[in-house]
Amino acid sequence: MIHHARTQWLAGAAAMAALVAVAACGSSEPSPGSGNGGSGGSGGSGASMAESSSSSSTGGGPPTSHPTGCKRGVAYGYHSKADMQALSPAVSWWYNWAHEPDEGLKPDVYKMLGVEYVPMVWGGGGLDSARATKIAGEIPDGTSFLLGFNEPNFGEQANLSATQAAALWPHVEAIADARGLALVSPAVNFCGGSCQETDPFKYLDEFFAACEGCRVDYIGIHIYTACQGDGANKARWLINHIETYKTRFDKPFWLTEFACDNAGSLAEQKAFMLDALDYLENEPRIARYAWFSGRPDNVANASLLGDDGVLTELGQAYVDAPQKTCE
Repeated sequence: MIHHARTQWLAGAAAMAALVAVAACGSSEPSPGSGNGGSGGSGGSGASMAESSSSSSTGGGPPTSHPTGCKRGVAYGYHSKADMQALSPAVSWWYNWAHEPDEGLKPDVYKMLGVEYVPMVWGGGGLDSARATKIAGEIPDGTSFLLGFNEPNFGEQANLSATQAAALWPHVEAIADARGLALVSPAVNFCGGSCQETDPFKYLDEFFAACEGCRVDYIGIHIYTACQGDGANKARWLINHIETYKTRFDKPFWLTEFACDNAGSLAEQKAFMLDALDYLENEPRIARYAWFSGRPDNVANASLLGDDGVLTELGQAYVDAPQKTCE
């Protein structure tokens, strides 16, 4: 399916990040009952990035701290200051499929709210030594991590074979090295339709085989699955996927997109979310995770935000769910 809001956001980001323009389609998982997920863009309905007149100033004073929780984030590219304020009590990091923050949060709104920005090198279009140097210079100060290519096994996302991604990876490494950033691998997912590779496990195996000696500090993954898992746990299929990743790879994981992709009601999505969060918070191999998304137009009942700066019932559940203390 076409994600109009994401296409609009990436069009704006292209001038900033020189990313490959795409009209992205949803991911599909081979789990029973799974439908289409959404990945690789804003997942928003075009909320204004202008400051809300009712939101309080974030200028001056120390940034808000996060005394509990370092894992929880959000994948979203339409933030306003009010949106970030609403999520900031529990969300400690965010990314927007680009290497620079949203205009509505520049220069340091997110920093003053204590929410870390994580840049991404979305795809391989035009990525060479000169482009890598430019990106490294544009990444804002205060960043600690760099996300790799977004679903390169998808024809309608970064669209790179494993060998192509491996050949370009030294440029991604150069960006990370120039800024002293830890590096997250290409983020993969089960793919249906136009695919470089349908199986994310096989794609990563081929990437690492072709990129021997390359630096990767974390494995990036996306998971969209049904929310009627076996037994009482509604996130069972998501958990099963992560347990499989754990047996295949020995690095910690960043789950940078996840949601139930067939929730027939808010109650189903909320039950899935709460079961998933309980697992993710307590699983030591999960370094960070990010819900998809703020206002997704391609995953039903998954919006964390309603009006500008207003949490939905699901968003309030995401903010309120228990978190383990930072280690």
